Amino acid sequence: MAKLDKHLYPSVHCGIVRAALLLLEQTSHPASKRFSAGDAEAMIGEAAAPDKLGDRQQGRGLHYYCAVRPDGTALGTHPVLGGYCNGKGAPSPSPLTMLDAEYRAALALYRAGKYYPAMKSLSRALHFLADICCPPHSCGLTYFSRYGAAHRRYEGRAAEIFWMPEGTQVSEYTAAADWAKRTAETQSIPFDAYTGLLKGSRPVSGGEWEHGSLTEICNVLALSGAEHLSAVIDDDEVVRDQSITERLYCSIVNCAALLAAFDRDLDDRALPVWEERHPYWLKCFGTAFLVSEDPLYLLFEEDGTVTLSTLEGAYLAVGKLGRVVLTDLTAGLETHFRFGREPLLTLYPGGDQDHLVAQLRGQLHSIRRIPAWPGSLFQSQVSFVLLNQKPEKAKFIFS
Repeated sequence: MAKLDKHLYPSVHCGIVRAALLLLEQTSHPASKRFSAGDAEAMIGEAAAPDKLGDRQQGRGLHYYCAVRPDGTALGTHPVLGGYCNGKGAPSPSPLTMLDAEYRAALALYRAGKYYPAMKSLSRALHFLADICCPPHSCGLTYFSRYGAAHRRYEGRAAEIFWMPEGTQVSEYTAAADWAKRTAETQSIPFDAYTGLLKGSRPVSGGEWEHGSLTEICNVLALSGAEHLSAVIDDDEVVRDQSITERLYCSIVNCAALLAAFDRDLDDRALPVWEERHPYWLKCFGTAFLVSEDPLYLLFEEDGTVTLSTLEGAYLAVGKLGRVVLTDLTAGLETHFRFGREPLLTLYPGGDQDHLVAQLRGQLHSIRRIPAWPGSLFQSQVSFVLLNQKPEKAKFIFS
């Protein structure tokens, strides 16, 4: 088993990110011109960070996106989020919600001129996309279960296959370039699937929910990964090596598609991405109440943290895992407001946990917990909209 220790090699996540960037370059895709050598190194340097002990997104079971149980029994998706649950059986945080949040953060930070933290957030999004492509992660074979050895064996062998072609370890660049070349020769990149990534789930008739394209992409990948369950837990080394090679190709092409989507979404100035230093007021929907008398400004910190603050320093705090983004730019004063979905609970006025605010159904809400739901799910009480200017007549929740 020591030979199959993935920690004897560089992180495969770093290799996948480098290979995805090289794949765009080798196929002469226009997105390859977006990312400088410095951008590439920032992404590669951050690619393995979510797996490190003490990382803000590292946790037992959080990196799993379970389409099936270890016995092969199919699992259902969450009725609201539309995605599968994590290794703890909760809908959030999961690779889907963290991928969604980091992608939104990367767009917002890049638009604000914070290029280095934007690349770090984008790299984290790539990490969770690759995790969804990994069969142990989509089959619930968590490290802290009795299937932990099978998980380690699969990932340890994946590291050998990626970094030691022909049984000899090569440089990180050479290995990634070789994978990019073979991927280009044998695979197609699903560019067309990666459209409309900022569109979230929304309610439709009959109490059903229509789920966004990112949810659909992740669900398809998890289901395809679940088909490799036997390759993870059985002892057929040939089948396992074939599975690993196929899923590495899958990770590389999907990461390349996400990179291309990022390049496209940055160029689309009509997309609902925050503009730095623009004043806003949060107003209770259907009433005269404003959250704050003073205007609020979006602030991007170097570590990726986003806050809404007044010029005098009063603020609405967004946790490190929370990401802020506009979703519906409309004519007139009102602009609907939402947050990235990781975690569902992202914003609270002045740290006041009794006046919680979160995204649900595409709008900003004050919320209360739903005891019957697993995980951190809440139900809306009051909706808010974001105003570009303060109304003449208003009452203030905080003044």
